[in-house]
Amino acid sequence: MPHITHLIKSSSHRQSSRLKEAGGRRKQTGVALITVLLVFAIATLIASKIIIGKVLDMQRTTGMINRTQAYYYALAAEDLAILALQENIKQDTAKSPQGDHLDEFWAQGPMPFEIDNIGSVVVNIVDINRFYNINNLVQYNNKVSLYELERFRGLLVELDIDDALADNLRDWLDVDNRDDGFSSDGEAYANQEPGYLVGNQRLTDVSELRLINGFDANVMAVLLPHITAIKTHGVLPINVNTATVYALATLQVASMGNSSGNNEGIGYANALDIIGARSEPFVSLVDFSNRVSLPNLQFSSQFNPGTTNQGSSVSSLLATYSHTSEYFEINIRANYAGSIAYLSTIVRQKGYGEAAKFIVLSRRETDNSYRFIEAVTGS
Repeated sequence: MPHITHLIKSSSHRQSSRLKEAGGRRKQTGVALITVLLVFAIATLIASKIIIGKVLDMQRTTGMINRTQAYYYALAAEDLAILALQENIKQDTAKSPQGDHLDEFWAQGPMPFEIDNIGSVVVNIVDINRFYNINNLVQYNNKVSLYELERFRGLLVELDIDDALADNLRDWLDVDNRDDGFSSDGEAYANQEPGYLVGNQRLTDVSELRLINGFDANVMAVLLPHITAIKTHGVLPINVNTATVYALATLQVASMGNSSGNNEGIGYANALDIIGARSEPFVSLVDFSNRVSLPNLQFSSQFNPGTTNQGSSVSSLLATYSHTSEYFEINIRANYAGSIAYLSTIVRQKGYGEAAKFIVLSRRETDNSYRFIEAVTGS
């Protein structure tokens, strides 16, 4: 009996050891499985991240390539627009000297072109001489012109904008630190957050007006269709064949014996009469004078009282109106495979007749949609 009892105990012990051993192996197998699953999950996450990164890199690279292609489409369209302007000069020369007007093919609004069934461009040419140039306010000697200041003030009045903004613009352009406007010079801007300095020079672009006190988004929306900011030496003449009605309203009637610069603007009604008369374009300034009745219309701007005229080369640059245009803005919207490129190029005509060429003055890659909207709405 003792022997049997010993055998039973020994068997039970061996069975218990085997069960413990089997349980340990099961635990080890479970841990190994969990480890494998964790490694697999981590590897999957890393692989997914790599794949997503590669896809994003490909999309980014494709977008950059398409954007670059769209930009080169825009440059090609710029060359095409310049050729159109040169062809217009040749046609004018072949017929007879005549003015630039809105019935010419370059002024027929946005022109679409499809390229390779995957890209397209839209081109809109605008003559800059149809707008009032706010840089007219700066004379050749870097002084603010009192005469041009009053022209701009008159434009603000016609547009129902606070004419005190003319003085704010004056403070931005002149080189002194005297406040002519309302908190619009020196410390008025330096104390803002963030602070910045007054320009004390001509504007490079009309968008710089937003830096000047009072020229908020609402004011800009009203002003933009009638103004430009071109750095010219002297005064940019308004083309009476193409100018907006409010740009025409800045022309002045000379007041006899008035040397203060406060000549009276021709006003909205007379500007409308000019637009009505140009249904047949003016072919010369003599033709304009014969068909538009505006006695004492001031042909040229003037220097500030007491300023010495520096000779005919300067005075010849002060004409306030013309029947031709010298500056043009080529607005382009290019699309290649869904990537958009904008381009606004300012060109200036140099020379006349067959020898005329167009010089590129500036290029901007900013959204110029508002120019296309103006062309469609006729504003």
